[in-house]
Amino acid sequence: MNKKNLFLVMGILLISIILSLFILKGKIARIIDDHKVVLEVNGEQVTKREYKIRFNTLKENAIQFSSRTDILDQVFNGKTYRELLKDELFTILTEELLCLQEARRRNINLTKQEEEEIKKYIQELKANEEMRGYFNQYLRKIGSDENHFYRDLYKTRIINKLYSSITSKTTVSDSEIVNYYNTNKNQFKKRKIMDIFLKVENEEEDARKREIANKIVSELKKGENFEKLVKKYSEDDSASITKGIIDYFRKGEKEAEYGSVFEEEVFKLAVGQISNVIKTVKGYHIVKVLDEKYMPLDEVKEEIQSKLMKQKKDEVFRLYIENLKKSSKINVYKDRIKDL
Repeated sequence: MNKKNLFLVMGILLISIILSLFILKGKIARIIDDHKVVLEVNGEQVTKREYKIRFNTLKENAIQFSSRTDILDQVFNGKTYRELLKDELFTILTEELLCLQEARRRNINLTKQEEEEIKKYIQELKANEEMRGYFNQYLRKIGSDENHFYRDLYKTRIINKLYSSITSKTTVSDSEIVNYYNTNKNQFKKRKIMDIFLKVENEEEDARKREIANKIVSELKKGENFEKLVKKYSEDDSASITKGIIDYFRKGEKEAEYGSVFEEEVFKLAVGQISNVIKTVKGYHIVKVLDEKYMPLDEVKEEIQSKLMKQKKDEVFRLYIENLKKSSKINVYKDRIKDL
């Protein structure tokens, strides 16, 4: 090899070494950064990597729930949603550590069967190729892995067992149930309505159906019979049998079928009143409230008992956690997560 080629090879080798060192330096810096302590609770630490995984989880949930990729930059009460999430996560992680510490003190552990249930759940997530792809993609997106996912589920089950232990003596009396029923009767109101429905299957139909709906409202205001217009216009497949009548339902029971806007409008009306045009995902509705009634206490007693029991248990557990906080040493290092 001549001197010129030797210098060329040595130059390439030197550049490769420099690039490798640069990449290695970056990896080492990331590892060091990931191991920074961002939270300490009674001597137990949460690293930045753990915080990042949980933050990414909250972030993805917020984006999915709001359907807005810019949700983290929105301002609420003077703070961006990003900052609110960071603050909330410190609270979540603090309370989680306190619960796990208390569970250890009480010798609360998972049985072998409970551990196997977690493993089985993960295996079911990976049962077919498509689901496995979504699962792995989700883990990569939040910076996690399967072992970390297992540990999170494990911790959740432990905390649930602690919750059950702390709240096991909580009771709800009959008088509390009666009082709740009497002061919240609107929750148990049912409406019977007659509905004129115009189906919209594509954008081209929308304007035409909206025009027909407005025409129907005009006819009703002039005194036209509602039932007659049901027969004339309604496109509900069962309209010919039910005469447009949707039998008694309470708020929440028709949300999956018609949407929350439909129910909100229906329950705003008085008996005998006719709505304006209501737009839903399926089309346009004009409804008339025929009757209303309240569900009897006996019918909703178990529902109320379950609701009050959860409320009371949650409050007992919340107060328990607050007392743990008061007797604990908690250090938060917010400056170490500024870049998230």
